[in-house]
Amino acid sequence: MQNFDLHMHTTYCDGKDSAEVMVLSAIENGLAFAGISGHSFTPHDQSYCMSREGTQRYIEEIRELKQKYAESITLLLGTELDRYADIDLSPYDYYIGSVHYIFSEEGRRKRAGILTRHEGEADRSASDSDTEALIKFEDWCPVDDYAEDLCTFALRGAVADSEERRERMLDIAELYFDTVGGIVSATGCDIIGHFDLLTKFSEGWGFGPAGNVISRTRCGAAEFVSDIFDTSDKRYIASWKKAIDRIFDDCTERYRKGYRNRLEKLGILEAGDKPVFEINTGAISKGYRTLPYPAADQIAYIKSKGGVLILSSDSHAAGTVCYGFEEFGNLVNLPDSNGI
Repeated sequence: MQNFDLHMHTTYCDGKDSAEVMVLSAIENGLAFAGISGHSFTPHDQSYCMSREGTQRYIEEIRELKQKYAESITLLLGTELDRYADIDLSPYDYYIGSVHYIFSEEGRRKRAGILTRHEGEADRSASDSDTEALIKFEDWCPVDDYAEDLCTFALRGAVADSEERRERMLDIAELYFDTVGGIVSATGCDIIGHFDLLTKFSEGWGFGPAGNVISRTRCGAAEFVSDIFDTSDKRYIASWKKAIDRIFDDCTERYRKGYRNRLEKLGILEAGDKPVFEINTGAISKGYRTLPYPAADQIAYIKSKGGVLILSSDSHAAGTVCYGFEEFGNLVNLPDSNGI
């Protein structure tokens, strides 16, 4: 079984257990490496992430735990770096690049204006306040909070029929994958987090006859009309392929400039000029899905291009560290790895 898990959350953000409890669980699971990866501060939405003050406490505690458990495990200080985060990355051993939000064109313009206006200010309180004022479902939308969220963002205004609804949801998928495709250039991340997170609710939710979002399990097949996203559509497939291609191109460009993935420097695996994608089992442990991210066809495409795939539990509680690692271990692809 893979002997590292680099995607874990604690009570510093939206996790249920303390950092020390998570470390002890990693030790009990026999891991050689464990990475705590608190959600980075996102000024426009502070509901789930570490606060600015909490981030400093988090850094200090993980450093203390590194020393305390050094004889039992190699503990790493990480962060799950959202595409729209605003933090100092210098303290971290590695970071996971993830997209939890999509922004409208107007929302991106507003955010860019705020950052420009407050550029260079030591006190970020004014910038945070301005950014927090961006309007949910108008300027931005969460990807994985509730099944209805993306539909609310996509279907603003009257939708004439099911075909228009389908096309608007494909617009959202294209926007999401365009954002994911730029994650390496935007964040400089070491791991690509839950590549197709927007499908978190696809197994359990869909559209009813009136265009409302319904639970398939509660409503039954008679009331179910269509999936939230048509993942077989050419537009959908082209958008995720384009995102993966861009990620590979950006990693190759970094390699040309002498970059080495931080996971290589830490002795966990060899990535070369290839991106590292996680196979994320977090939605399975939470009961939203039966299969991990990315989807099977995306995993096959990543492998065909020589990408590196690792397992991540995205654990938010001690009992789910390494969740699904035995079941889905056959999906990983770690050439010349020291981490298996």
